[in-house]
Amino acid sequence: MSDSTGQVPAGWYPDPSGERQWRVWNGSDWSHVTRPYGEVATPTSPVHFGVDDLATLGTLRRLTQFGILAYYTGFALLISLIAHWPGRAHPVSPRFASATLGAAIGLTLIGALAFAATVRALRGRWTLDAVIPVLNTFTASRWMSRRLELVNAGPRQLIDVLLTVGFILLCPTQPWVGVALASVAFNQLARTYALIDQLSGPALTAA
Repeated sequence: MSDSTGQVPAGWYPDPSGERQWRVWNGSDWSHVTRPYGEVATPTSPVHFGVDDLATLGTLRRLTQFGILAYYTGFALLISLIAHWPGRAHPVSPRFASATLGAAIGLTLIGALAFAATVRALRGRWTLDAVIPVLNTFTASRWMSRRLELVNAGPRQLIDVLLTVGFILLCPTQPWVGVALASVAFNQLARTYALIDQLSGPALTAA
């Protein structure tokens, strides 16, 4: 089968590379999701589980590619800028403040939208906590932890919340607390990559 078979329904088909395995055709292109020939597959029928998880994988990859970086960079910049706004202690110049504010808000919103889409993909529907910036980052973490079946997810998430609040409160006087926010971003990135690996591997092939 070639990549030009756009009318073929999404589902599991023999790998066009010649490998002895099935590969998911998403309706328009070949995915990277495969499984051995030993498992039962129905090449002529759409596999809704696989297609749904392909959409979730795409959302998670966008989160790792630009969402997390954009959000935490923009958020850190925005909080720092507010703390040193002209008229406050240790202010930045008015020109720098006005020029940087737009970039900080833009990056934060781009990241927040990526987190909103992630919550929507993991939960299966839109909810209020998915569209509220800051809150949706913790909501995404909670749903990723559920999918990964992490045992100590609650305490880890509480630590992330405390680190974020600590950054907001201490940023005006203690710039080094940016390390705390970087730690939250790193944990979020690691959790997202772990879920991508899970959906790309055994969790998908066993469906």
